[in-house]
Parts: sequence; structure tokens; C-alpha cells
Amino acid sequence: MTSSADHHGGRGGGTGASRRDLDLFDLIALLWSQKLFALIIAVIVFAPIAVLAITRLTPSYEAVSRLLVIQDENDLAPSAAGSGGAFTLDQVMQSEAEILNSDAVRRRAIEMRNGSAGPIEIRTLRTGFNVTRSPSASLLTATYRHRDPVVAANTLNAIVDAYLAYRIEVLVGGPEGGIEERLARAEIASAMAEVELSRFLRENEITDFATERTSVLARLSDLEARRMAAEAETAQARALARTLAQRLEAIPLSIELYVENSVTGQLLDLQVRRVELLERYQDDAPPVQAVEREIAALERFIAAGGAEGRGQRRTGVNPIWQDLEAARLQQEAAAAGQAQLVQSLSRQIDSARSEADRLRALAPEHDRLVRAAQARAEAAGRLSAQAADASARRTAPPGAADSVRIVERAEPPSEARSLRNVVLAAGLMLALAVGAFAGLLRGYLLEVRGYQPAPQSPEPRRAPAQARPSAPAAPEPQYAPARASRLPVLARVSDYAPSAPR
Repeated sequence: MTSSADHHGGRGGGTGASRRDLDLFDLIALLWSQKLFALIIAVIVFAPIAVLAITRLTPSYEAVSRLLVIQDENDLAPSAAGSGGAFTLDQVMQSEAEILNSDAVRRRAIEMRNGSAGPIEIRTLRTGFNVTRSPSASLLTATYRHRDPVVAANTLNAIVDAYLAYRIEVLVGGPEGGIEERLARAEIASAMAEVELSRFLRENEITDFATERTSVLARLSDLEARRMAAEAETAQARALARTLAQRLEAIPLSIELYVENSVTGQLLDLQVRRVELLERYQDDAPPVQAVEREIAALERFIAAGGAEGRGQRRTGVNPIWQDLEAARLQQEAAAAGQAQLVQSLSRQIDSARSEADRLRALAPEHDRLVRAAQARAEAAGRLSAQAADASARRTAPPGAADSVRIVERAEPPSEARSLRNVVLAAGLMLALAVGAFAGLLRGYLLEVRGYQPAPQSPEPRRAPAQARPSAPAAPEPQYAPARASRLPVLARVSDYAPSAPR
């Protein structure tokens, strides 16, 4: 690969040079020429790394303990680690790992070993302790590193025991009575809420708010219906009374009861006498004929209307008018009674409405007190169940009835682990790389500066195109070495090729 240099001269002529790039052999030659310098740089870089690795990275023993987290819906501990039974495995395991890796557990572990839990001691435990778990697994792996294998195992077991005791206190209440104190406070709050509700009902003269409110609304609805019915009956009675009054205006108050005369009596007496005479005489007897003539004359008199309207007359109150008047008075009385009932029902409705409005105004305060009493009672009930469960858990052996079981307790490890060899190998590789880079850079700068290009001969004049013979190949430019001692392979670093004629 070549690169063009600058050209000088007039049209159709000029000078130029192209520098050849370094290849692998050049780099090896440069590095070999500066091997002593590169080795010194590598030693300078590697020395502090080796010192730090030897002094700081001492061999340590790592104790291992494994804990199994049981996912049981009837167990309150896993759900208490989050906010409910709907938590997934990852969330529960993350909560358990955070509790295990907390400073409170470390402080408790130090106190269990009769030590002072200061910042330095907690920081020491934090440095050597680690918690890991495999994906989609309910197993927590706790490790602790220390120079003494027995100290590592004992410390890790103390941390695990402190974690089992501390999580019970956090999740279900500690032995010092945390859940019992919360239960007592919840029961006191529930009792106070009930007292406030009773005082509210007593001050407002209410026995059962919901029942009385329902009763008042039902009573108000019934009174409204009864008033509407009474108003309808009142209007009906008054309308019927007006109709009867109009009919009474067309009916006379008094009428003739009957007219009494003796014509019909006399006719009857004559007919009776003829029957008697026929018992004693023949039909053509003079007495019978005389009676028949009287009867015939009297009948003709009656048929001619001579006896009609004559005789003794008797007048009196019209019974039809009397019945209609009685019916009218009865309807007016019914209308008056229904009107009084309407007024009474209206007063009762106003009273019921006032009571309903009063209860409606008291409803928000009553509902608030009821909600507070119910919520505090429910909270006290939940805490009571949790207190019983916590008491059962505290009386059981550690880890016997808990959701976390110890699968493997820590034992003193037999093999030590150290990163010293790894750090030394990495430091050596880094030192060699830095020394090689420094040697290449120094060799390149020294070798390139040691060569100077020789002066070029002037370009020969071109012959005419007709008679110009074929020109021989241009000679390679000559370079005068600046130093007598140089690597032959580095001669290509400063080679310049003449540029083609333009």
C-alpha cells in the first residue's frame, strides 16, 4: 500500500515520493531494537502491581450456607415480606435477600457473639458477606470470606441465626411485644370509636340510625299516599254535594200526600148491598134492580170525573227532596272530615320531613363514625389473629415453623481462595503490553528521524514526440543515510518512490 507525496515543478513535470507503511516485520524489528527499554518499562509497571497483589490479596476461606424459602399461602411471613399473597417468587426472594443483607442483621449477629456493634465491625461483616440465588429458585446462598476458616463458618452461622430471629420480629412481631402493643392500641382505638358513635346517637336521640331513617322515609311515603287519597275523597264528596244541591233546586220541598172522599166508599157499599140482595132475591127483583141503578149512576159519576180532586186534602214534605238533602249533607260532612284529615296528614308530613332532613344532615357524621368503628374493629381482628400466630411462632424452635428453612449450615472450608495469581497474571500482561507499546513508539521515533532523503537529479528534457526514443526506466532515488548503523529492514520506512509524470 502506498501514499502519494507532494509534487513540485511546472506543467508536465514534478517530483514526488510515496512512503511505504510498516508491516509486521518492521514492528518486530522495532520492538527487538528497543527490547531493553521495553523490558525496563514493563518491570516498572509490574512492580507496584505485584507488590499490591502480594500484600493485599491474601488467601481467604469462604464459608457457605444455604436457605430454602417455602412459598406457603397459609404462612404470613412470605406475604408480609411484600404486600400480599399476589407477589411473585422474584419479589419475595428479593425481599428475603434484602432482609438477610441488612445492617440490622449484622448488628444483631455481632451482639449475639457478645461484641460491640460499631461501624468498623459492621463494615467488616459487610465486606466479607454476600447473598446470591439462582434464577427461578427458592434457595438463597449466603457466603462469608475470612482468613480463618473457623471464624468464617462461625460468623456466617451467627448471621443466619440473627436473620431468622430478626425476620420473625419484622414480619410477625418481636418477642418484646410489638404485635401485642399494636393489638392493644387497636383495641383501645376501636373502643373509643364505639364510644363516639354511641354518644353521637344518644345526643341526637337515635336508637338505630339506619332503622329510624328507613322508618321515617317509609312513614313519609305512607303519609303522602294517605293525604293524596284524602284529597281525592274530599274533592269527590264536594263534587257530589254540589250535584245533589243542583238537583234539589228542581224538586219541590212539599207535596200533596193524598185526597180523601166518600164516593168510592159509597160505591163499595152499594156493591156489597147488591150481593146481599142477590142472596135473598132474584136478579129481576125490584130491590136488586134499584141497587144496580144506584151503582150504575154512581159509576157514571165517577167516570165523568165528578169525584176527582174533591174531598179532604193532605200535604207534607217531599220524601225525594228529603232523601237528596240527606245525601247532600252526608257528602258535605264527608268532605269536611276528609279536609280535616288532609290537614292532619299535612302536619304529620311536615314533621316527618323535618325528621328526615335532620337524619339526612346527620348521615355524613354517622357514616364517618360507623366507618371508623368498623375499620378499627377489623384492624383489631386482624392484629388479634396475627398476635396469636406470632405467639405460636415465638414459642416454636427457630426455623421449625417458619417459611425459611436452613438447608445447609456453614462448615469451616478446607480450601482457601485467592485472586493473587489472577491479579499477578493480569498485571504481567498489562506491564508487557505497556512496555511493548513504549518500545515501539521509541524505536519508530528514533529510526525515522535517523534517515534523510538524497537530493534528486534534475528531470531530463523531453525529446520531440517524432524522434524521441523509448526512455529507460527512471532510476530509483538515492538516499544518504544519516547514520551508518541502521537496520536493513527499516530502509523501507523512509523509501520514496518517484511519482509518475503528469
